[in-house]
Amino acid sequence: MNDVKQKLQRPVLRELVMYVLAAVCLVAAIVAVFLGMFIAPAGEVHGSVLTYFGISAAFCGSLLGISAHCSNELTRFKNDIIDSLTQKP
Repeated sequence: MNDVKQKLQRPVLRELVMYVLAAVCLVAAIVAVFLGMFIAPAGEVHGSVLTYFGISAAFCGSLLGISAHCSNELTRFKNDIIDSLTQKP
């Protein structure tokens, strides 16, 4: 039974990929906004850069929201399995 508990408590690769993708996307959007300050006309950020930032922020938020939902469902599933394994017949 301890083997089952250890297998259920391992981190999921999908969650790691989601967090890394969200972080990379958000960093790229922030870098694009800062670079937009230095490209002609200097000191003015073009609307397309701001649109890109908004879309990237929404994408990151959706990834993190999906990750949080999946994590909660997975935790609930794990707890149900552990409870059913620990119940005495």
